[in-house]
Amino acid sequence: MKEITVGLIPAPELPETIAYKLEDSLPDDFAEMIDGELEWKVEIVRDPLTGAAGKVDEIIKQAAQLKKSHNWTYAVCLTDLPIFSKKNVVLGDVNDREGVAQISVPAFGVFPMRRRVKNAIVQLVSELYYRVNGHGQSLNDDISARNNKNLLRTQFPLSPIRKITPPNTIEEVDVRFILLPRTHGRLRVISGMAYANRPWTIIPAFKSVVGIAFATGTYGLIFTSMWNMSAAYGAFRFVLLMFCAILCMIVWIMFAHNLWERPTKKSRRKLRMLYNSATIITLSVAVIVYYVMLYALFLIAVAFFVPPDLYASAVGLKPDEVSIKHFLQLTWLVTSIATLAGAIGSGLESEDTVRKIMYGYRQHQRYLEMEKNNKEVEDD
Repeated sequence: MKEITVGLIPAPELPETIAYKLEDSLPDDFAEMIDGELEWKVEIVRDPLTGAAGKVDEIIKQAAQLKKSHNWTYAVCLTDLPIFSKKNVVLGDVNDREGVAQISVPAFGVFPMRRRVKNAIVQLVSELYYRVNGHGQSLNDDISARNNKNLLRTQFPLSPIRKITPPNTIEEVDVRFILLPRTHGRLRVISGMAYANRPWTIIPAFKSVVGIAFATGTYGLIFTSMWNMSAAYGAFRFVLLMFCAILCMIVWIMFAHNLWERPTKKSRRKLRMLYNSATIITLSVAVIVYYVMLYALFLIAVAFFVPPDLYASAVGLKPDEVSIKHFLQLTWLVTSIATLAGAIGSGLESEDTVRKIMYGYRQHQRYLEMEKNNKEVEDD
């Protein structure tokens, strides 16, 4: 039985994680969807350039070299680079002359990431197989190829996939898949970039910030003035205070640690705004998770350290008038105040630590590149 080896070349972090989760199942998918009479193998080689290169051609050339050195039949890159073609969001590219394809992971959005990437890999390998081996110039020539094409169409019901052939004089791409409409595609890319930044990892890394916030809030609980405010405030004040606290923490972290990418001579406005939008979403998700966690901690603290009788006496209520609502409101107030304190505490972390926490591999490399360019400009 003839053997075909497909090399997966993921960028570090999220693309690499996805690749290893798909390694065992992909051979069976290739056999089912492309050609069951072949023996399919999958090998994975992580390559930093796949996550750091700024242009499509650089990634394809690197993939072609790795394909040749490992003696693979085909190679598929998984990059966290957002790719655009005439303002359209690119999902994947195929270079059948080199036997190489690449997939832009951010174009898949957030969920379900693994299934979507798997379907795209099968689709692009099918493209390479039928085109390179002379089985036809169109996927519509083969039943299994039509099934593969439907894989992409069905998983993006709100963003139709269009297959185009870009001019070869522009890029080393023979077939390109783009998302339509453009607006929805951009929203998907931004959400995918934010997901690649792994906002949920901020809490374990910000232990000192959580400690400062919890200590501040717990200390405030001993003062009955906070109890009185929680009993007097209406829902609007609680919501407003919560949003102000979350917004202040987002803005403080962003500007205190230089997470906002500023204009430079070498940076493109479109990509700059894209990365800044991803940073805002990443921070927003991280701070909301942080806020919810603090609320749960303070709810336990209030239950243990605020006796109902003492609370009723302090706020001028009868003991039987005190309900769970009052303690939930007190917890809400303390959490918002503690969040403001945590924002100040986050300024104690070093810039490099915060960037590594908040950025995925691709965005962190971009930040270092921009920082290097700014330094060169200053030296000149």
